[in-house]
Amino acid sequence: MNELIVELTVNEDDNTGVDIISFVESPAIEVDFMYFTDKKTQRFKAVDTDKRIVVGAAMLPNEKIIRYDADNNPYFVYFSEDTVRKCQELYFKRSKQNSTNVDHKDEVNGGVTVVESWIVENPEMDKSKHLGYENIPKGSWFVSYKVDNDDLWDKVKNGEVLGFSVEGLFTQTVEQENVEKELHSILDSELSREEKIKELRKKLNKEKK
Repeated sequence: MNELIVELTVNEDDNTGVDIISFVESPAIEVDFMYFTDKKTQRFKAVDTDKRIVVGAAMLPNEKIIRYDADNNPYFVYFSEDTVRKCQELYFKRSKQNSTNVDHKDEVNGGVTVVESWIVENPEMDKSKHLGYENIPKGSWFVSYKVDNDDLWDKVKNGEVLGFSVEGLFTQTVEQENVEKELHSILDSELSREEKIKELRKKLNKEKK
């Protein structure tokens, strides 16, 4: 069975976009509300302990992230480079930079804000490279946080939080090529005619949702 790949997108004219960049223990780099916390990526770094500044990747383009549907079937989602850029723009346009939480649940009450944000244009010459990050793709979104909140800073120092993870509202677009491959796979299978019709209907009805 071919893997199902879904592109996540955002639109300036609706509520889609990144609402919060969460401080999480296990970072991961539909319109459903989603948490991206499954897959470890680059950990953030405390670049200035005196000033309490940490930096890390908020989003990586074209990074496949595994999700599970209501029937526990796996599929993959990803953000294109253009979508990552749009997420960054809308995040600041909508003034989201002063809100965060821990592991997508424990709200942080003040004392933390984004003080720097950039898109990686040239991975070999980028600031992230000089900070020790390796193999960062072009189009990645990096952020630096100023952490004056004592409780959150303790979590950073103690290694209780290791990176950033975005949460927000995103539109799903199923890659047509993968859908067509799955339909052909059903047609070429050894199922009976009735079973093929049943599976085709099930697949097509799922894509309409």
